[in-house]
Amino acid sequence: MKITKSIVFNLRWHRRIGLSLFFMVIFLSISGFALNHSPDLKLSKVKLTSSWLLSWYGLPPTKQQGYNIADNWLYNRGTDQLFFNDKTVSHCPSPMLAAAATKQLVVALCSGTLVMLTPDGQLIESFNQVQGLPLDSQKVGSDDENIYLITSTDTMLLNTFNLSLSKIENPSKLVINSVAATRVPPGLINEENQEGISLETLIIDLHSGRFFGNAGVIFVDIVGLLMCILALTGLWAWVNHQRLRKQKRL
Repeated sequence: MKITKSIVFNLRWHRRIGLSLFFMVIFLSISGFALNHSPDLKLSKVKLTSSWLLSWYGLPPTKQQGYNIADNWLYNRGTDQLFFNDKTVSHCPSPMLAAAATKQLVVALCSGTLVMLTPDGQLIESFNQVQGLPLDSQKVGSDDENIYLITSTDTMLLNTFNLSLSKIENPSKLVINSVAATRVPPGLINEENQEGISLETLIIDLHSGRFFGNAGVIFVDIVGLLMCILALTGLWAWVNHQRLRKQKRL
């Protein structure tokens, strides 16, 4: 009689736990299978660029803003790298603030760094706050021959040979051209450099629960513990069932 009650008790909880884990077991099995065959399925090469997903991961939106200079694009996509068209050309801390150009020079102003390039995107020099770049640098502009740095209070002429700055006393008399930020064409950013979350990363984070932060990890831990209990209750019920059969034979 005790064995029968034990079997009924175990089977009752075995069924309850099994039903509660039904969908999670299927999901973990399918996601585990997909991760195990990720190289064959090429999950790491599938880019997900949904706005809400990028926002969840703290990445910048895919509608990248940049600066079009003579049909070449300068942008940094919220990273610390400056891109010239689809190639990385220099370190450039985000955000990128402004860009300007002369016939001989292209200049990009990032957070705390000024980057100078040739018209075809070759790095010439970078100029940072340690070297004398003003802390409140806000914008760069140009005329046909010169590059100007604009702060919250002053307009300064940049000497590109020795990286010195000289204050302009009457900036209103100058015609300083600036480049407005516009959206970078989607086809310009190659897939290797495109911002996005790989399908493999998303599946790993969902499989482990990390997608939902610490709460998700704890939930998956609880699911794993319940699966162990499910296995133990099933084994215990089977052992008791064998004992009951032996008693009936006797």
